[in-house]
Amino acid sequence: MFERILVPLDGSRFSVRALRYGIEVAKHFSAEVILMRVVPPATLTVATGPPEAVGSPVATKITAQSAEMQNRSNLVRANRYLRRKLRELAAEGIKGSRYVALGPPAESIMRRCRRGDVDLVVMATHGRSGLKRAFVGSVADEVIRSSGVPVLVIRPGGKRRKK
Repeated sequence: MFERILVPLDGSRFSVRALRYGIEVAKHFSAEVILMRVVPPATLTVATGPPEAVGSPVATKITAQSAEMQNRSNLVRANRYLRRKLRELAAEGIKGSRYVALGPPAESIMRRCRRGDVDLVVMATHGRSGLKRAFVGSVADEVIRSSGVPVLVIRPGGKRRKK
C-alpha cells in the first residue's frame, strides 16, 4: 500500500518522534523512507547608514551575497543532519533517501508530494492552538489540505486533553 513515505524533519523533538512512527509504518509495508528537511530562505536584512549608501547597488549586492552564503551554509547543515538520520534508518534495515529544499516549509513539502513518488506523509505538529496557531499558521494543516496524499500527523506527547 505505501511504498515511499515522506518524513519532513525540522530538527525538533516532535519531528524525531514522527520519524519513529514513519519507521514503524515503513517496516510494516517494507517501504522506503524519504527524509526531508526544508530550509527557509535567509532573509535579506537592510543595511543601516547614510541614506545614499543604504539603497546603493553595492549595499544590495553585499546583502544578497550574505543571504546566499547563509542559505548555502544552512543547506550543508541540513544535508549533514539528514545523513545522520539515514544512518539510523539503515541500522534498522530501512531503505532511505534524503531530500533538502530551500523555501517555505508547507509549500516545499507539497511540491515534493506533487512529484508523484510519495504515498504517505508522516509529520509532526507542534501542537499550537488558538491565537498562536492563527498567527503562526500550521504547516501540518496546509499539507493535510493540499498535498494530495494521506498524511499521518503526530501530535506532541505529554498531557492528554480532557473530554
